[in-house]
Amino acid sequence: QLEYIHLSAPFVAVRNKEVNLTAVLWPSQVGTVTYIWWIGNNTEQPVITLEGSIACTFSREGINTVTVQVSAGNTILQDRKTIAVHEYFQSHLLAFSSNLDDHNPDVAEWRLDVSRVIKNSLIQATGVREDQLLVTVLPGLPTAAEFFLLPDKQLTEGKPEKSSAHLDQLSEVLLSALNQNLVQFTLRPGVQVTVYAAHLSAAPLVDTSENHSGSAMLMLLSVVVVGLAVFVIYKFKRKIPGLNVYAQMQNEKEQEMMSPANPTEATPSSQRDLVHSLEILDTEFNSRPIEVK
Repeated sequence: QLEYIHLSAPFVAVRNKEVNLTAVLWPSQVGTVTYIWWIGNNTEQPVITLEGSIACTFSREGINTVTVQVSAGNTILQDRKTIAVHEYFQSHLLAFSSNLDDHNPDVAEWRLDVSRVIKNSLIQATGVREDQLLVTVLPGLPTAAEFFLLPDKQLTEGKPEKSSAHLDQLSEVLLSALNQNLVQFTLRPGVQVTVYAAHLSAAPLVDTSENHSGSAMLMLLSVVVVGLAVFVIYKFKRKIPGLNVYAQMQNEKEQEMMSPANPTEATPSSQRDLVHSLEILDTEFNSRPIEVK
């Protein structure tokens, strides 16, 4: 029997870029399952599938709600997520002092509460406006989070180059505060948590998934180069000094070892003559009469 579902969706998405939504079931094997999806603000035309994942795009910026309803036998469960859709954004992963893991129950409600606390701490330490910052705590241990920086619409409307420069400035301000251990919060009395910047590269301004094939292309190029080198060596190996003579000697030795030996041919001519002379002498000796005196 189906006991729990979790809708996996990105916290922030780029406008008009495809995102994947996945419904995770527990237990995973519950027989035939029907999925009903309500994507965005369109609640009148749901999408019905038999698969637990679906791809979609959002054409408008703002907060969009995604809901999935799962039906398995007599059980019906729902989960819902909100996705912030923007034209541009930057993001960076956050890490925490190890004492936070001791108080992490790994439930959605706790992650939501701590996300708000982290956001307030970042705003107090840097002065970033509330509407330009989003924070989400990620599931699992060790505890990790991600913050998203959004451009100021009044300053960057219709000006992508200004959006990029503006986000770079905000990112430098936040990372500087994080690297100086200026972002801290009190989880409960006696539990002080420090927020750090994870040592990973920041997310791009826009979706650049088409560039993910770069490593695959590099691997393919390496295979082609190795194959070409093998071909060149095979093609011109007989032109290498000494290699042809050595190969010929090896072939002759193999032929001698594999061919059957002929006893007659193997006997030297001098030995055959000696045997023939002895046979003649023996015949003459036997044919002579013996004189008895």
